[in-house]
Amino acid sequence: MTEYTDNAALYFVDEPIVFSGYVDELERGVSAVQFSLDDGKSWTAYPVVGTDPDRGVRWSFEHTPTSAGTFVLRARGVGSNGTPSLVTTNFAFTVHERGTLIREYGPFHLRAVGGGALYGAKLFRSAALDGLSHEDAIFISERLGVRSIYDIRTVHEVASSADPCIVHVRSITLEPSESRRKDAGKRLIAGTIGRYGAPGERMSANYRRYAREYPLIGYALRSIAAEGTPALVHCVNGKDRTGVLSAVALYVAGASYNDILADYLDANRVNAREIAAERDRLSLGMSPEETEILDSFLEARKGYLDAFFDEAERTFGTLEAYIETGLRLTPAHQERLSELLARR
Repeated sequence: MTEYTDNAALYFVDEPIVFSGYVDELERGVSAVQFSLDDGKSWTAYPVVGTDPDRGVRWSFEHTPTSAGTFVLRARGVGSNGTPSLVTTNFAFTVHERGTLIREYGPFHLRAVGGGALYGAKLFRSAALDGLSHEDAIFISERLGVRSIYDIRTVHEVASSADPCIVHVRSITLEPSESRRKDAGKRLIAGTIGRYGAPGERMSANYRRYAREYPLIGYALRSIAAEGTPALVHCVNGKDRTGVLSAVALYVAGASYNDILADYLDANRVNAREIAAERDRLSLGMSPEETEILDSFLEARKGYLDAFFDEAERTFGTLEAYIETGLRLTPAHQERLSELLARR
């Protein structure tokens, strides 16, 4: 049974939904509450017995949908003289078929590491959660069962928009080594952006630095493995730092390079609207060459992930040595991560 909320959790066929509300007719009193699911063409009345007309009526209505689609429940009071109230409350809701493959959730683009349906997954990634609603929090903690959230933003990024706390969910903040305050509005502008070199040059260097931040990546993955419960990892856009941490987790779990790359590059699809808006905002007055540099900051690119893995190999000799010596992931850690990423 799911309680209706304005910014809904997910509703499914044959799963009861509980709606609630308030009506009053203080001049006439309330004799019944009527409900309609066909745009007001027909109404079903439920008598109200023993209520105080001076206090109004708080009601609760349970509906079990039998088909998928988008619907509107309408509710109104009926006066003691039998006349329906002119005040109608509308509840819009969408019902999914059971087993619907929901692959992404919320404006923060929550998705499963490795792709696929959210249900059945245990390791998730997203962008920053500062806009999280109460209903989003319920979805993350109760529907997905997330028990730990790993925030890998910088100290300034966290200070500007801290994550809300979710009941029953641990929040772990892991600060990267980079402590500079970032301000794209001042750095990525015409006449200035060219200082970052050729398109992709600065971002490739950033990804090589991520490979050297192995204590942070290692701690997060060791903790996720030790807990063995569903976890969510995020940075600001869910693209760069989250992307490489997810890539390492997938590599440990035995995913192919092509699958790892596909999961990483999917950030471009997921963030397409935000990328376009940022490009429109920042590219004013830029030359074509400067716009190419701007795009290299906004997009996930194969060369960046390759730079990360190349730096890990260059520093430790092999990726296996990076995982075992750099990240300090024991065989037991690796097995637990593989289990978390396995689909049942």
